[in-house]
Amino acid sequence: MNKLNNKDKKLWDICANNTHTPARSKDEVWMRLEQQIDILDQTAFNNKPLVKPIAINWQPRFIYAFLLAFLLLMPTTIRYLNTKKVVSEFGVTDKNIILSDGTNIQLNAGSTLSYSKDYNIKNRKVFLDGEAYFDVTKSQFPFIVSTDYAQVTVLGTKFNVRSRSDGFETGVNEGSVEVKKDNESKVLVKGQRVLIHSKSQSTIELSPTNDFYPGWLNNKIVCDNTSLETICKEIERTYNIKILFKDISQKKISISGIINLYPNNLKSVVSSISLLSQREFKLKGDTYTVL
Repeated sequence: MNKLNNKDKKLWDICANNTHTPARSKDEVWMRLEQQIDILDQTAFNNKPLVKPIAINWQPRFIYAFLLAFLLLMPTTIRYLNTKKVVSEFGVTDKNIILSDGTNIQLNAGSTLSYSKDYNIKNRKVFLDGEAYFDVTKSQFPFIVSTDYAQVTVLGTKFNVRSRSDGFETGVNEGSVEVKKDNESKVLVKGQRVLIHSKSQSTIELSPTNDFYPGWLNNKIVCDNTSLETICKEIERTYNIKILFKDISQKKISISGIINLYPNNLKSVVSSISLLSQREFKLKGDTYTVL
């Protein structure tokens, strides 16, 4: 018996304990044996001990870390879900937005405007990254434009705000606005604008606007000792092209004058910039290089 394998032992036990009526044929004998073996196999499977689930030992420090992360991320998540965002891509200068209070906003190319879904319920605050022209309706709440540089507050007016990597500007065409930066503030009226060249600038500079202000709404770039780099970046956004400089010193070339932004004639625009800067522009594919 010790030399029998498990299958043979099952056959031996079944035959020894067989009390059934003698089978009439060999096929019937094998059929009965197979049925008995299946019953034994199922019984053995059912009697196997269940695998105990692995207990997870939640250490207090893991629980505290999870709760802390949840509490830190919750305000950001709620703010994200409660925010509407409008993006004006490069090459698009006529993106128009009308807010629930009737305020009309036109975004310049390469700009983003964000505001809360409950706008005009508790406040009228928007965040601008880029440039936009605002025609603000009067309301019980002041209209606030927040940027990385400064904050502009109005009740009802028409004004432009530009907030890009190279600086901040806001100018008034109608009514008045208040500009706040850190602990300083200035009130602007029609025909005035504020320039902030860097985030570290501590003072707010006032200067007059021009007859075409803001230039981008009138298809113009009005240059007043404006750097060639600033002009080229505006052209890149307006026409969705790329402009490279052969020499980095060319970026600091100052230009004064008016450049007309023809909607479907980029070649004429580049020719005007070339004439004012006394530099040649070479086109290859969709990229210009300043020589």
